[in-house]
Amino acid sequence: MSIQPEKNIPKDKFKSCLFFDSDISFDRYENNDKESGGYDLTMRKDRIHFFFGIEGKIKLHFGPYIRNVEDQTVTFLYNPLSEHAFRLEILPGSKSVMLFITLEKFHSLFVDKNLPIFQSENFQQKIYQDHPMNQATYLSLLPLFKNAVLKNIEHTYYYGKLLEVMSLYFSGRESSDTISSCPFLNEEGVLKKIKQAKEILLTQLNDPPLISDLARTVNIPEYQLKSGFKELYGNTIYGYVLAKKMEHARHILDAENVQVASLAYDLGYANPSHFIAAYKKHFGITPKQYLLGKNN
Repeated sequence: MSIQPEKNIPKDKFKSCLFFDSDISFDRYENNDKESGGYDLTMRKDRIHFFFGIEGKIKLHFGPYIRNVEDQTVTFLYNPLSEHAFRLEILPGSKSVMLFITLEKFHSLFVDKNLPIFQSENFQQKIYQDHPMNQATYLSLLPLFKNAVLKNIEHTYYYGKLLEVMSLYFSGRESSDTISSCPFLNEEGVLKKIKQAKEILLTQLNDPPLISDLARTVNIPEYQLKSGFKELYGNTIYGYVLAKKMEHARHILDAENVQVASLAYDLGYANPSHFIAAYKKHFGITPKQYLLGKNN
């Protein structure tokens, strides 16, 4: 499958190829920029196409028709009748995983051939489906954005991961053995409340609420919020806020002519030296050193 990045966007700026062979393309997409990125792709007749929305939103442009893939949803596309070119738009703040797999290979993964797509009448029918992502699949995909994998085991790890994702997606079960080591995320509604807490934090980065107040706002016990948040996002609540605040500071330094002290105050720091120390700890250099390097 030929993938050509959008003009003026460096090759593979948003895309990481996790696993690739003649039958499978398993890729991760993440956009931490302020602008959308895009790829021109082809929906092939011999392949099943899975689009897993993890965070934010991506868009599939089929001419004038646009199909949105929201966070925690799965889009399943299969058209054995014709191939279609489409534009994949990666919106800012989005994370997604895509799996394109030949029908033959897909068929070989399953001992149970009773899945609807394996029924003979479906081999020559289009299947376009959107589903909410079950919690097990979502939590299985999250480590693809958080965990570093040793180079010498990448091939085995990512192939095993795609098998796990396929199994969880089609099983429809959310067993506590496969969801997460965090028991709090197994309770109905908790995941949604933790995501709500994250959205509140993102709107109040300069003056984040106390964890106890945040827990009351989303109606969840504080210990559940702290444990579940760390399991879901790989960081403590305040660690997550600090990281997002530093990323926001970097964007401002890139886009505006701003004094470091003024930026520190805007970000809620009473003392600019505290901001400088936090920035250096996060990025390894001070804001002033970053600006000097950028301007040279």
